[in-house]
Amino acid sequence: MSDFPYAKSPKKLEGFLQRIQLAGKPEKASNKWLKSSGYTSSNDVSMINVLQFIGFIDSSRVPTDDWQAYRDQSNSRHVLARRVRESYSALFNHYPDAERRSPEDLGNFFRANSSLGDAVISLMVKTFEELCKLADFTAASRNGASGVDTENGSSSSTVSPLASPPQSIESPAPALHIDFQVHIAADAPPEQIDKIFESMAKHLYGKDAE
Repeated sequence: MSDFPYAKSPKKLEGFLQRIQLAGKPEKASNKWLKSSGYTSSNDVSMINVLQFIGFIDSSRVPTDDWQAYRDQSNSRHVLARRVRESYSALFNHYPDAERRSPEDLGNFFRANSSLGDAVISLMVKTFEELCKLADFTAASRNGASGVDTENGSSSSTVSPLASPPQSIESPAPALHIDFQVHIAADAPPEQIDKIFESMAKHLYGKDAE
């Protein structure tokens, strides 16, 4: 069972990610770099784990192409949305609209997929919510408009237009077959039986008795 990341101070994520856009890209997102960036609390180290989880740094803490793409402020929210959607794929498979789900729904999912206690589960939820708050989950971002060419790894600030939906092919209307059962008393007079069938002809076939 794999746990999801969490920042011990989730509210700091906004300023932390903004620094990625405004400051120079380091060779490594080391603890030394973190402290030189003004994040000196021992709790701040947890934000490095979040960066690695969303793919902004690799396992050696070296910034990735997505880190670089995120520096483009005109497209950064789309980049982050794509990385969040891919990194939390299990959550989005469970809740396709996870970015709009309640804390209770998110907490239930994380709790079912984590061995940690509720205090940490709450931080997982808040971390996810903070990331979503800084991302743009529009249709464009969901179709890969992330600023990164997935085939050659190059970055671009161009948002690809949505593909035109395929034209629908008309299909014949389905046939409808209805069975009726008419129960007539054995001692019913002929006049009553005639009236029954005349009524059926009128209402089912639009035919009046001649």
